[in-house]
Amino acid sequence: MTPGVAQLPKGMCLRPESARALLHAERFARKALSPMDTAITIEFSSALAGSAQPYALFRKIWENTRRAWNYRVKQGKAHGTFDAIAVWEQPAHGPIHVHWLLRWSPLDRDDLERRIRRALKKLAPAMPDRCLMVQPAKTTSKFAKYMAKGIDAPYAEHFYLKHSPQGPIPHRRIIISRSLGPTARKIYQQKTGLSPI
Repeated sequence: MTPGVAQLPKGMCLRPESARALLHAERFARKALSPMDTAITIEFSSALAGSAQPYALFRKIWENTRRAWNYRVKQGKAHGTFDAIAVWEQPAHGPIHVHWLLRWSPLDRDDLERRIRRALKKLAPAMPDRCLMVQPAKTTSKFAKYMAKGIDAPYAEHFYLKHSPQGPIPHRRIIISRSLGPTARKIYQQKTGLSPI
């Protein structure tokens, strides 16, 4: 903790334990499993911002994507678990949005984008096309640090992060798939004898 730097109230920043969980999950995927390779940003329109609706909408999209991944695994078109991390932000200069890092076949990335756009049109028809950006995540460690930039300022230096206020979030700020969580890392270490991070 950096002395002389005031802490932000809960709900106004990414807590240090959440930042640690996010960074450890990304490192575990990269070093022990298979790196996440797709970065998605969904920016919610001002009509949706300020309500719980964006969170509920995103959870439906997350679940649809997870089911699609599991179906691809059954078909032999993908392998492994559904690995994903999401972080919510609402900076002073923009609307509420979510950054999402996940593993998806680069060959099927266009299909993933179509799938998400179709879900957005169904669930929130007023949202414009520009609200979604899907791109390759070339360096996931950098993207994870970018996702963690809303960390409470006194703890930023400890995590080698540059603090940038990301505003109030009225619900959970981060989501991490169970396949990247502490239990999964512990099981990996027990099975392999290797450090998961």
